[in-house]
Amino acid sequence: MTTDRRLRGLIMPVLFIAAGIVLLLNTLNLVEWAIWPQLARFWPILVIGFGANLLLQHFRRT
Repeated sequence: MTTDRRLRGLIMPVLFIAAGIVLLLNTLNLVEWAIWPQLARFWPILVIGFGANLLLQHFRRT
């Protein structure tokens, strides 16, 4: 497995961990800004990114 491929395999898990940390800090009131309005506005970007990632993985396997 090449380094480039390993790096691409780490991007989604790292993003999910970072999002989880931010949401946890928000839930514990340790972050002083409301994250829900930003997530509500940008959630389609997350869906598009997830779908694009799945599509790229499919084409790399074939």
